[in-house]
Amino acid sequence: MTRFMKELNGDFGAFWQKEAEKELAALKADLETGQITIDENGIARNCIGRVLMSDMLEKLTLVTDKADIEATAAARETEDAKELEVYRTSKKARSGEELAEMRAAFGEGTTVTDILTGELISL
Repeated sequence: MTRFMKELNGDFGAFWQKEAEKELAALKADLETGQITIDENGIARNCIGRVLMSDMLEKLTLVTDKADIEATAAARETEDAKELEVYRTSKKARSGEELAEMRAAFGEGTTVTDILTGELISL
C-alpha cells in the first residue's frame, strides 16, 4: 500500500486523510477542466502534454476508470526513452567551470560516470 493510500484510509490521522481527499477533489477538477486528459487508448497526460508519472496516475485511477495504468506506463517509458536519446545526442563538451565544480565535489583524479550517457569523466 502506498503512502497516499494510507493517508486516504486515515492511517496517519484525520488531517492527512482530509488532505488526501482534497488532493483527489483537485485532481477530479483538473480532469473536468481539461488540465488532465485521457486519450482513447487510456493514456493520461498533464496540461503540457506529458504522460503522468505513476504517483499521479495512481490518484487519477481513484477518480476515473478511463485511465489505463499499463498503457500510460508504457507511454511514459517511450517518452522517457526519447527524451534521454535527445539528451545523449545533444550533449555538449563539458566546460572548464563544470569540470572544476566536479573536481571540487569529487576530488582530483576521480573518475565520474554520467549516468544518463554512460560517459566516464576523468577529473
